[in-house]
Amino acid sequence: MPCGNKNMQKRKLKIAIIAPPFTTVPPKGHGGTERIAYEMVEGFKGRGHQVTLFGAGKCKTSAKFVQILKQTIEERKKDTTLTESFRPLRIETTYLAKVMEKIIKKEKSFDIIFNHSKNNYLFLPLTRFINTPIINILHLPLFKEVEDFYSKFKNANIVTVSNNQRKGFSKINYLATVYNGISTEKFKLSEKPKDYFLFLGAMGAHKNPKDAIMAAKRANVKLILAGGKIREPYFSKEIKPLIDGDKIKYLGEVYGETKINLLKNARALLFPIKWPEPFGLVTIEAMACGTPVIAYPNGAVPEIVEDKKTGFIIKNVLEMAKAIEKIDEIDRKKCRERVEKKFSVEKMIDEYEKIAFKIVEKCLKI
Repeated sequence: MPCGNKNMQKRKLKIAIIAPPFTTVPPKGHGGTERIAYEMVEGFKGRGHQVTLFGAGKCKTSAKFVQILKQTIEERKKDTTLTESFRPLRIETTYLAKVMEKIIKKEKSFDIIFNHSKNNYLFLPLTRFINTPIINILHLPLFKEVEDFYSKFKNANIVTVSNNQRKGFSKINYLATVYNGISTEKFKLSEKPKDYFLFLGAMGAHKNPKDAIMAAKRANVKLILAGGKIREPYFSKEIKPLIDGDKIKYLGEVYGETKINLLKNARALLFPIKWPEPFGLVTIEAMACGTPVIAYPNGAVPEIVEDKKTGFIIKNVLEMAKAIEKIDEIDRKKCRERVEKKFSVEKMIDEYEKIAFKIVEKCLKI
């Protein structure tokens, strides 16, 4: 069985991209992984590569789309007859099994496969039966059991989206770190924000909107909260009582231009996360608009935000309130410049394209 296509012309690879089955590509609302998958599809297509996307629902991209499931998991959740709590997990694993079946049948059609599925370790045993290389991109935190499994495979081809993601998991033979990228055309610079601060994210304790509210109240500034994925009872007990409709407003989940305008016009994004978030797309979306980020130093935050240059990295509510008061010290143009240099779609595609050529060429020599 051939390893890649020996007759391929450089810069015209046959690339497969596996998206998660939770929402469409591109996502209509929340869906960071699906958004990155979309940008990769369009980025590779723009460079002349042949791209096939495996996904669920009605995905709209310029690639050849292989619809594995007619509906996404989010769409299936609306079916009130599905009361079984394990159904989303079973749908996801069914989707992944179907993708594997397609890959086995169509292996010779691809030079390389980029796997964005959340449980991409399930594909590792498949690499012992096919020769087409699979690049597994990690979008979630690691844990011991999955580290042990990844470490058994020399050709696991693991890409992390931040260096922090690897912290405490040294047994894995990592391939590279590639930072997520966004379209700087969509998120344009705004040098004159309006008089409010912004929290944009899931309404859960791990995202910690409560500390953003408490800091805004202490600094006596307006705060807009936006985001879905309401976690109960956390939201009703900890957040709802603090929303007054005047200084503290909650808009729910926002999409498209509404979201972009909120980011552009905010004086700063408050990002007091409590968990080791592997990346945090909203931070680079904000900075692309010129909006500084005030964040706790968890997860990838220190790799994204330059303290005192593109925002402030702080440790508690009191420090966040003080940072709010001196936010005008940050040059919004510097925020934009950092994204253009390190976190653009073009930069991301450059890195993945280098990986693709390196792995395919290595594979052909075996």
